[in-house]
Amino acid sequence: MGSRVRETVKFLFELFCEVSPGDHLKEPYVLFKYPESYKNEEEIKSIPKFTFPCSLENSFAQHYSFVLTSMDSKYTFCFCRYDPKANTALVILSHLPWHDIFYKLLNCIANIINSPERDQLHSFLEACRIRPPMPGHTLKVIYNAGHSVFTCQCPDSNKLPSIPDNCNLTEYFSAVDTKCMAGLWAALLHERRVAIVASKPSRLSACVQAANATLFPMSWQHIFIPILPKHLVDYMLAPMPFLIGVPRSVMENVRMSEIGDVVILDVDANELRSPFNDLETLPPELISSLKKALSDKNALGDAVSRAFLRALVCLIGGYRDAIKIENGQLITFNPEAFVKTRKNMQPFLRKILQSQIFQQFIDERLDLLNSGRGFNDEFEVECNAYADKLNTGSGQKLKQQYRDWAKTVKKEGGAFFKTVKDKANPAVQSAVKTVRQGGKNMKSAVRGLKNKIPKSGSRPSSINTTDESRYSCGSATPVSSDSSDSPSHDLPPPREPPPALTLDLLTEMEYLFVNKSAQRRDSFPNSSRNTEISLPDKAPCGSDTDLIKLDDSPTDLEDFDPLKLRDKNQKNEPIKSSTDSALLHEYGLDFSRFGLLDFNAGTSQQEATSSVPKGWTTFN
Repeated sequence: MGSRVRETVKFLFELFCEVSPGDHLKEPYVLFKYPESYKNEEEIKSIPKFTFPCSLENSFAQHYSFVLTSMDSKYTFCFCRYDPKANTALVILSHLPWHDIFYKLLNCIANIINSPERDQLHSFLEACRIRPPMPGHTLKVIYNAGHSVFTCQCPDSNKLPSIPDNCNLTEYFSAVDTKCMAGLWAALLHERRVAIVASKPSRLSACVQAANATLFPMSWQHIFIPILPKHLVDYMLAPMPFLIGVPRSVMENVRMSEIGDVVILDVDANELRSPFNDLETLPPELISSLKKALSDKNALGDAVSRAFLRALVCLIGGYRDAIKIENGQLITFNPEAFVKTRKNMQPFLRKILQSQIFQQFIDERLDLLNSGRGFNDEFEVECNAYADKLNTGSGQKLKQQYRDWAKTVKKEGGAFFKTVKDKANPAVQSAVKTVRQGGKNMKSAVRGLKNKIPKSGSRPSSINTTDESRYSCGSATPVSSDSSDSPSHDLPPPREPPPALTLDLLTEMEYLFVNKSAQRRDSFPNSSRNTEISLPDKAPCGSDTDLIKLDDSPTDLEDFDPLKLRDKNQKNEPIKSSTDSALLHEYGLDFSRFGLLDFNAGTSQQEATSSVPKGWTTFN
């Protein structure tokens, strides 16, 4: 089934709306939405009932979340802030699971709505609804006449959830005791039908999200509803696995005799009821160690998350011994070899082999290996530590095998991928298709505009497009700072210019290529650091990490990328204008009259190419 989180995200948030709970005559409804052009009617129709799944207490403001699942099984995360004074809820929809960041953004929006500067709300939302900051970048939006600022930094995906920084884990750990947490974790590993019950939506959604996070590096692949609205109560009758948060008022209307065998965690009563003995199927020493680590209620940092992670390492960390690597072949996984890695828990391993959460985990790992990207997360770090403790050396063995495999693939280059292209993973196929299609689209677009380009190459005097007019952001003043100097692996998605401004193609090309005194703001940011960039012009950028890396150990192997098939002897040669000219002629293009290929004017060859990773061709 794959990951439920989208890999490519265009905006920090997709939609903001204010929702009224309605009354005894009217169902909950949307009062206001931004942007008005948002057209996903199915989502808009679902938002009010999920926002008010039951009656809410009017004594305090609270944050909670729910998810909407698209037709392609991807999640849209919805974050809510209910204000009892206004008796409305502010809701943000995003493809990013950044709970703490969006709760903070909702607080900023509430402050603007309740202040004399309410008319700034539209410009504030407009300034925030841009591409999300990439790792190492901080997004800042200044509002309220410069007296207030909203800051947003991309969470570090390599870090485990910690207390008290992660609001979901903090709430879950404070509300549920050690026995209940361990029992629920075991039930999720066995893919049971699980219901979590609580009175407050804020506590309910936090516990459901945190329980799912304890499965890392796996994730729940079945029905997932952090807060169940009363009109969807029949989901409790589903015969397949589910993880559902049920408000207590909704659970009171459920007939227990009809729902069958369900594991129920009552958060308010701190009680776990289960018809199964899932904990007993796991090694006693593992459960004892897990409970001991969870027993410290004063635990801070990632101690709780790491306790669950280390327990999973003991269970499934041996998967690395079942990775089959052969030169010239796609990397595969051997289920029988995996079962033999843990002699004292083979029945459990045979069972988890059939689970979707484990299959999704293995599929993701194989995709990363076969695409040449590798992986390096806290799970692998703990796997290395566990292997060193047992003195098995599995981690070093896998790394060496993978390095040898990658060297062979790099040496064979295109011949290897031609041999296995029919079996190649979707990521490689999609990337190659995108590059090829980009060339066709460029050729077609320029052919249609051939006769519109003036021979003189001068800029039309009727268009006076300055940097300021192109990227004005209204009364909310956004800036972005960069703390990373490494380029991104992925090409940034094309930036959409403000719809109110119509630009001539020649003006755009002249702005992009002739104005060499300033680099494009959506280029890879390795040429400057700690610069302030206008927020609506912000483009994603990341770090060019080691593509073959299984832990933090240094490697002397050169970076490998299946899409970079240049000859080894040419990899350090600078890109010459004659080569670029030949490539353009191949597509029927000749921009020499505009000085587009003169990289030596005003800047050095090294500076001109430093913002783009080697081997990539950019289409602006």
